[in-house]
Amino acid sequence: MIFIFSVKLQILPSFGRGDVVKIGFWSTGLLTTSGLKAIILPALTLGLFQMALIMRLVRADMLEVLRADYIKFARARGLSNRVVYFGHALKNTLVPVMTIAGLQLGSIVAFAIITETVFQWPGMGLMFLQAVQNADIPIMAAYLLLVALGFVTINLLVDLLYVVVDPRIRIGARDG
Repeated sequence: MIFIFSVKLQILPSFGRGDVVKIGFWSTGLLTTSGLKAIILPALTLGLFQMALIMRLVRADMLEVLRADYIKFARARGLSNRVVYFGHALKNTLVPVMTIAGLQLGSIVAFAIITETVFQWPGMGLMFLQAVQNADIPIMAAYLLLVALGFVTINLLVDLLYVVVDPRIRIGARDG
């Protein structure tokens, strides 16, 4: 992507964060054109990292759900394809997809260290790599604890979202 968009087409920067604007005590590059251009390639790199896995999972689950009896009955009732796909089929495929997506967010966080290095973004990944090089145990431990806390928080949020996606899953629900 760096070769295509930065070297050949010369429309996006290959490294750096772009210009920053200081707003009080906070400085950000998201309010400048060069800062927004500088975030496109790293964001695409992180976003495309696990997208193929999620797409294959959604496709496989949708093909399985579309063979179910309740989908046949929904079509027999004369519901439109949009209602059948999004209202019935997709809802039932989202629970396993959300589980895998939540787990893959942890690998995206781990992959962010490499992305920061490639695009020369000074961040926590660079700090962790410098701590490894200098054998700075407290910084490494703090970073790993922060990543673990984020991972556990993401998994908790995914578990709580199950109730929104599938109303059959309730806290304290009875079997009948």
